[in-house]
This record gives sequence, C-alpha cells and structure tokens, in this order.
Amino acid sequence: MDNSGLRTLYSHNKKRHYLFLCVGILIFYTNALFFMCDRSLAQEQMFKAPVVVSRIIEMDVRKPVKMVGTVFPLRESIVACAIEGLVVEFPVKRGDYVKKGQVLARLNTTSLEIRLKGAKADKHLALIEYERAKELYEGDAISHSELDEVETKLIAHEAKVEGVEDDIGKCTITAPFDGRITEEYTEVGQWLKKGDSVVSMLQMDYVKVRVPVPEKYIQYMKVGDESEVGFPALGIIKRTGHIVHIVSQADKRARTFPVYVKIDNKDDAIKSGMFAEATFETGSLLSATMILKDGIVRRGGMEFIYLTVDGKVAEVPVQTGIVHKNLIQIIGDIKPGIDVIVRGNERVLNGQDIQVTGRMDPDEIDEKPKN
Repeated sequence: MDNSGLRTLYSHNKKRHYLFLCVGILIFYTNALFFMCDRSLAQEQMFKAPVVVSRIIEMDVRKPVKMVGTVFPLRESIVACAIEGLVVEFPVKRGDYVKKGQVLARLNTTSLEIRLKGAKADKHLALIEYERAKELYEGDAISHSELDEVETKLIAHEAKVEGVEDDIGKCTITAPFDGRITEEYTEVGQWLKKGDSVVSMLQMDYVKVRVPVPEKYIQYMKVGDESEVGFPALGIIKRTGHIVHIVSQADKRARTFPVYVKIDNKDDAIKSGMFAEATFETGSLLSATMILKDGIVRRGGMEFIYLTVDGKVAEVPVQTGIVHKNLIQIIGDIKPGIDVIVRGNERVLNGQDIQVTGRMDPDEIDEKPKN
C-alpha cells in the first residue's frame, strides 16, 4: 500500500475514534442527567412540609351584639398658666403634635431673676449670721432660744429663694402628655394672668369609644372584655379594644349605661367625635365550632382551613362567624377534635405530605366542651 492509501486509512480511523468518543460522552451525560432527575424527584417525594397544628374545639359562646358609640380622646386638657407674666415665646400652633415636656410657651423672667439674686444674697447673709450664732451658743454667749431665732430667719430666706425659683420654673409652660394642639389661646406679647388658658390638647395615640349599653346587656360585661370596633367613616378599618370603664349610673331616660372601650390609635386614623360600631359578646349562648384565628387562610375572596388527614393536607372551604378572644367560629361540615394547621398553612398545597413540628391548642380555660 502506498503512502496515499495509508493516509486515507489513518484519516478514516481517526474520524471513527472521534465519533465513538462523542457517543460515549453523550451517553455519560444522558445517564448523569437521568440520575440527577431521579434523585431530585426522590428527594422531593421524601420532603414533608413542617407545620404547627391546633385542635378544633366545640364551645359555648355568646352571640355578638353590635352597638353604636362615639370616639373620645384618651385625655383632654386645657393647659393653663400657673403664674402671671408676659409671653415671650409661643413655639406651637394648632394641629401640632407635641411630646410630654415639650415647651408650649415661655414667660418673661427678668424681674423674677432680679428677685432671685436679692433672695440669694439675703440667704447668704442669714447663713453667715447663723454660723456666728452657733459659735456664740457653743461659748454660752447666747441662749438656745436666740439660736433658734437666727435659724428660723435662715429657713425663711431659704424658702424665699425656693419660692422665686419655683416661680421662674412656672414661666416655662410644658405639655403634660403626648398629644395634639387643638386650640391656641395666647400669642407672643400677651400678658397672661394666673389661670389663663394657653392651649387645648388631646391625647389621641389611644382613644376611648363611649358606648351606651342597654341594661339587659350590662350584666354580661366586665372590665377587660374584648370588643371589635368599626368606623363607618374609615371604610373597612376595624380595631380590637378592651373595656376600661363601666359607669354604674344609668341614663335615667334611655336606661343605658356608658361603657368605654380603649383602642390603639398610633396611626392617628381615628378622630375624636367619630361614629363607631362596637361589637360585644353579650347575646344568647350558642354552641360553636372554633379554631385559632391563625388557622384561617383567605384567598381569592374565599376562606379555607387546612386539616391534617393521614399525614397529608386536606383543604376545606369554610365560612367564619363569631370571634372570641384568639378564636374564631368556622361554619361547615367540620367535626371538633380534628387537627387544623395554624403555622405554615400559607405555604402548603392540598394533598401535600406534612410533618407536624408543634401544637398550639386553645387554652383549656376558654374551652367549654359539651357534655
């Protein structure tokens, strides 16, 4: 075979070896890909979503009754001047939010500071006189009654100094609590007499809703009871508050008792004087199926709960009803005693495998199971 034939044979063998090599690499990566997919699928099948569950219970609750009320500030005050004087500073205006201790107004203190210098000088002289009197008394040069007279004089001068210092302190008028300025009653350059108004303030980080409660319901209420309050002017906004006062004296004409519900208002959404609708658990007793509020998942305008059945998730649509503390009534074909997912329920799917990592059963003290 000549050289050209050898070269042709060598070229064919080289191409065949290259082809075998490519086929081998393709087979290796194909097998590796199938192995990885099978392993990932196996791991996915082995994964169980961690969840916390709670027991569904049956208990007797009172039917909620809705009553109308009016919003009042937690505190309201007209801040007055405790001493007469000329206003030299008035740094606030109507609508301002101020913190407790913040300066509302300052009065001129020039004449008081002059009086304070004189009072301190008199006190200093009285102190010197008292020290000399003590030496004379120890040397039997004066009687004890004479020493007492000098000491009394010193005490009187000390009291005078303290009185002037107190008057100077009163010239700075500060906010008695955190709140909002609603009215201004003075301005720079105005002379204020003792007792004159400076500003009006409302404390609105919390509010009180005053609800006139009919006498047939008042027996079921106590301080500390929870109430859900809505505000028609604010649309869907609702707040949960607690009863802080129950007035024992009824309105003689309406036969209603004023009940006050305290509500958080740190976002300043609720305004004084607003109309409110408060719901209390004061109606007739009824048996209800209850779960922890966290067991409800809302999606697409519907409400669901996720039960644990044989280690898997079972999605069940429900309707909700009465709210009692941290519990809520569920209406549907659900039996008490079953476990419902209350943590991790927003991430599970119907039929998914789960692993229970904890329980959050309702307090036994709140439960009243039927006999």
